[in-house]
Amino acid sequence: MIERIRLREELSEEDLAKVVRAIEKLKRKFSGALTRKTKTGEKVSFIDVDICGGINFDVIYGRRNGVPFVAVEMEGRKAVMAFGIMRFLLEEAGLSYAPECDGSSAYKELKREIKAKNLLDFLR
Repeated sequence: MIERIRLREELSEEDLAKVVRAIEKLKRKFSGALTRKTKTGEKVSFIDVDICGGINFDVIYGRRNGVPFVAVEMEGRKAVMAFGIMRFLLEEAGLSYAPECDGSSAYKELKREIKAKNLLDFLR
């Protein structure tokens, strides 16, 4: 089970503006959103959003070291839904989202290491 997750995507200036518009749509739709300033930009907390049985998540956007970014944070048993939220934000902004790592490469490497009985097995 994933207990806490933070997904971060670096963007161009134009893409950040599009993502901010998508976040503004979410804020209008879910009136319980709380916004606060951070060192790098803004953090929008969506509390008890009426999807998937009620979820809480944060969307952070701004500039870190001069590079525009957007991040999604979630905690708890439904944290895996952060991938879907990030995908929604980026697709709503007209961008595509493909996670760089889904863990399958680590799984395959571990399986290969464990199953290798000798050097010949390892090379296969």
